[in-house]
Amino acid sequence: MYFSATILQSIGFSQPTLASLGVSGTNFAFTVAALLLIDRVGRRRMLVYSIPAMILSLLLAAYGFSRIAPSSTDDGTDRTAAAGVVLASMMLYVAAYAIGLGNVPWMQSELFPLSVRALGSGVATATNWAANFVVGLTFLPLMDALGPPWTFVLYACVCTAGYGLVVAIYPETAGLSLEETTAVLATGWGVR
Repeated sequence: MYFSATILQSIGFSQPTLASLGVSGTNFAFTVAALLLIDRVGRRRMLVYSIPAMILSLLLAAYGFSRIAPSSTDDGTDRTAAAGVVLASMMLYVAAYAIGLGNVPWMQSELFPLSVRALGSGVATATNWAANFVVGLTFLPLMDALGPPWTFVLYACVCTAGYGLVVAIYPETAGLSLEETTAVLATGWGVR
């Protein structure tokens, strides 16, 4: 979202800010949807369903960027279609992110016992913002060093690793009281 207008301008959108507003609107709509669904669907399930969509959208963006470079015989049609693929992949990514990783990490305090809940929440929030900082700091240099397609493939690999961790260790806590959550986590991660 930080760089959506820059990306859209670089691939040929004449009104990149307007197109970027579509991406932001998608984020807003799916954030509201996540808030309405999270307690009914469950945090783990939201992550397990949304992260694969994020991976797919990152790979779709990589494909779109790989098709952007026009050939000498290109009339611009392929470039326009590829730009549309990149925009669609951005909107899919933001929707999947807003449903899962954009919301679930902010509801993590229930994972910590009462005796360390404030400290645990503080560390989790700091980790979230540190990761955000790293991505914001490295995105444009990676785009220059690796090129857009490989940058998005790299981020897809990071999401794949995160998905593996979610599947392996993230417990479902929907509908559990704080005491029940503590009991589930007392003997491990509670993932069966």
